[in-house]
Amino acid sequence: MTERRRFMRFETVLNALCETVSENGRSSSEIKNISKDGALLILAKQLTQGSELKLSMDVPGDNVPVFASCEVAWQKISSSNAPKGYETGVKFTKIDNADKGRLLEYIYTQWLKFLDSSR
Repeated sequence: MTERRRFMRFETVLNALCETVSENGRSSSEIKNISKDGALLILAKQLTQGSELKLSMDVPGDNVPVFASCEVAWQKISSSNAPKGYETGVKFTKIDNADKGRLLEYIYTQWLKFLDSSR
């Protein structure tokens, strides 16, 4: 299978509040990995490709959530070793530059910690 991602994804666990734009419903979700332009979420409900979502992501050490609008790129049932639900790949469609900066700063510090621990 050909890798189509333009940016490296970083394994992380972030709590998020997810709102489905078309259904106006909110649910908590977990982010499993994240990159500059997208993320992998675990959602409880099935969505169609192209569904619009609004995310409010909790970044550890930061008191203000990071807000982003997203679009579902793909979705599949979680594997047996993952929490029940749907693995959902989303692409960020709108995120404030300051919020993106705070998110990328967190990802970068986690990456540096990983590099230090693997030496």
